[in-house]
Amino acid sequence: MIKLTKKQILIAGIITVIGIFHISKLALYSKLWGKPVSSSSAELIETFEDLGNQPWQKTYINGYNIEYCLRTKYHVKGRIIWVDWNDGLINTWYHSAGKEATKLYNAVASVDISIAHGATSDPDNLRKIKFKHSERALVYTYLYKDNPIINHDEINNNHVIPATTAIRRAIALLKKGDVAEFEGYLMDWKGTGKFSYFNIETATKRGDVHTKQLYGGIPGAGMCRQFYVTKIIYNGYLFE
Repeated sequence: MIKLTKKQILIAGIITVIGIFHISKLALYSKLWGKPVSSSSAELIETFEDLGNQPWQKTYINGYNIEYCLRTKYHVKGRIIWVDWNDGLINTWYHSAGKEATKLYNAVASVDISIAHGATSDPDNLRKIKFKHSERALVYTYLYKDNPIINHDEINNNHVIPATTAIRRAIALLKKGDVAEFEGYLMDWKGTGKFSYFNIETATKRGDVHTKQLYGGIPGAGMCRQFYVTKIIYNGYLFE
């Protein structure tokens, strides 16, 4: 008979509680905000549809008036690498450090979701890659001894603007390693009033790189996607 220490019992108890909470939340959120849907193709891919010249529009998100321009219709089905929330009292304090413009960014693009698709997304392959997400950037390093497949065009970091409460609930269910399908739009957006100087451009295709300086003065950095998500399919449910 195996005798567990108090520490092992405590750890096992915590893991059990977390597991029960996740399972119950998955069932509850799926029933309240999702609709059952037949499974789609198993292939993990992304597609882009250029929308051409679109007008700038106005909207109000989480306490801020912004203007936005839809650039590309975007769809991706992939494996979750990272989910990092930026809004909320604690997250806003941590990420913004009192900077008003950063608070705006956190409120509008409230969560970062890093996704892999294609050959890079294979679970055995992803275990060979070290990922870190910090200050809205996804950083990954090669583990040469394991010879992982790292196709930079199959790894993306999305600054997500959830279209609805149901979309937020779906994102709250996602965890590393899950497969989910996303649809929506890649869009440029900017602040108004005292934030009129705050202007964010989106990547619109694979391998997009800024030719101008990014906000914060980082020249030539790879562009992230400003992703306005209108639909998520996860665990057999559609959220929109």
